[in-house]
Amino acid sequence: MCGIAGRFHPTQLPPDPGWRQRADGLLAHRGPDGTGHFLDANCELVHRRLAIIDLTPTGDQPMPNEDGSVQVVFNGEIYNHVELRKDLEAQGHRFRGTSDTEVLAHLYEEEGPAMAGRLRGMFAFAIYDRRRRSLLLARDRHGIKPLYYAAREGGVLFASEIKAILAADGASPEIDRQACYDFIGLGYVPEPASGFVGLRMLPGGTTLLVDARGEHAGTIDPLRAEPEEHLDLDEAVEAVEKALLRAVSEQSRADVPVAALLSGGIDSSLVVAALCRATSATPSTFNVRFPESGFDETQMAQSVAQRYGTRHKTIDVDETVLAPDSVAALLRHFDQPFADSSLIPTYAVCRAIRDSGIVCTMSGDGGDEAFGGYASFWRLNVLHCLMRLPGHARSLLERAGRMLEPVTSDLGRQLAKLVRLAGVATGDTARLFAGFYNYLSEPQKEELVLKEARSGLLPADRIFGAFRPAGVKDLETLSVRLTKAIFADSLPGDMLRKVDMMSMRASIEVRVPMLDEEIVRCGLRLPHRLKTDGRKGKLVLRALARRWLPSRVAAHRKQGFSIPLDRMVGPAFHDMLAEFLLSGGARIGTFLDTRVVELWVKWFRDAREGRRVGALSRGGLYQRVFILLALEIWLREQRLTW
Repeated sequence: MCGIAGRFHPTQLPPDPGWRQRADGLLAHRGPDGTGHFLDANCELVHRRLAIIDLTPTGDQPMPNEDGSVQVVFNGEIYNHVELRKDLEAQGHRFRGTSDTEVLAHLYEEEGPAMAGRLRGMFAFAIYDRRRRSLLLARDRHGIKPLYYAAREGGVLFASEIKAILAADGASPEIDRQACYDFIGLGYVPEPASGFVGLRMLPGGTTLLVDARGEHAGTIDPLRAEPEEHLDLDEAVEAVEKALLRAVSEQSRADVPVAALLSGGIDSSLVVAALCRATSATPSTFNVRFPESGFDETQMAQSVAQRYGTRHKTIDVDETVLAPDSVAALLRHFDQPFADSSLIPTYAVCRAIRDSGIVCTMSGDGGDEAFGGYASFWRLNVLHCLMRLPGHARSLLERAGRMLEPVTSDLGRQLAKLVRLAGVATGDTARLFAGFYNYLSEPQKEELVLKEARSGLLPADRIFGAFRPAGVKDLETLSVRLTKAIFADSLPGDMLRKVDMMSMRASIEVRVPMLDEEIVRCGLRLPHRLKTDGRKGKLVLRALARRWLPSRVAAHRKQGFSIPLDRMVGPAFHDMLAEFLLSGGARIGTFLDTRVVELWVKWFRDAREGRRVGALSRGGLYQRVFILLALEIWLREQRLTW
């Protein structure tokens, strides 16, 4: 796991003598174990190393082939590198060390850009071909590892983090208002946008070849959601069990100890169980404790740790992590607006792991997406029933939901929302999924953003609009489209971005076995009935959990890794909100309705004191406040205005 950056021009690389040092320093947290540099007339490469495989100098990067005509910088892990190495040695290639990076150099010699399709793992890499004067960029299928790039005067700049690109001489960041408008609804900037004009994220599962002829995009063979209607539960469980044991065994390959994040949920618990079953190691495991039972899964985590005899440690999110300056620093670190508040405990546990002397760990991230773990999957069952009702019946139910809100706010609000979405879904699934994943609906965004400030900006449903025909009525097709939308948008844009940025800030590597290609294929084969029964999700993973885990863990409801932000922060955090969001110097004040902003901040303060906050859910309220805070901090840090 590393930090990479580079500049390339097929004719003549323009001089920028200070960029190397600036980029190296800005990416140092991603690779504290070493630094590397390459420069010739067409290309400059920078590498920061976190040593996981081949801890010797033969693992240093940039990594050349035998004659130095190919240079590689790589971030990630190739889990089938041992098998690929054997094939390449049989073809006559000779290796200096045992690094998986060296496999990339030789595989490129054999197959060129098509080599990316042979890789299993998490990766973002750049390969400079000196003979062809070309640069190849590639990113793994699911977008686990980041790779940003910007075209510039016939050449290209790229980096693991935006900050290294903005450090180039003459960089002049300009706000992408559409991306920021999308952020206001979603809480993250959807890929391939970055928040800056002209600076993009290379989409997951793609390659980009740059040479004298221009840019040439390619696609790594994608994994497709193709449900097998006749698949039964036992067959599906057997396939997942086999795939998980193999994936965890491969991903435990390292020249350093491999630990595991054990939240107490089913996914992370299965990963820990597989790690203990597939290897002879006794891993260290870690979980985060929250001061509220509705968020805390410590007892579940401890139960699994006891079952498998792991060296377990429970981490408390202390006041230093929640201090205003600390939260602001984490938000600044993303280089773009990002407002998933679970970034705070994610960083806290990663920092604790690093402080324990461990630099590599596994997590359970990625299980919900393919196996139907999110509430949106089982809500499809209710939605499908509502879609078949006549319009007047849906109107009555929506009215009933609104009437219930003062008594049972969450139930009434969810009912009213589902009824509205059922009416939308019959004609446009893009609007349906936008309704699922936007914290703020389009009408709510219009109330917040001043009319003149949103002129010419498009609604977020276009992000989910790659489906034809637009409207469907059968449950299976809805489920497939929901799965595709999650893999294309919220998985890389929110969850994986959060884990990468926070783990790398703490200088540790997080591996995600649930996103192994074969495990994901198992999930994409599942018909909707094997994902959810309409009340709970991940039926296949739950069935495997009943074999491997304590019964209380297998039956435990999904909680998600979220933080009770309103109850955990103190008065100083509220002072920071007032300073950033309500002061005369607030940059959001130039394009947002200050009355709405003031009301949200007031409600957030009232909620901490136990008072009702109108029709908003508790989570919906602090998510809104966090969105505003993240946006304001980013605008100030980058000196941007709307």
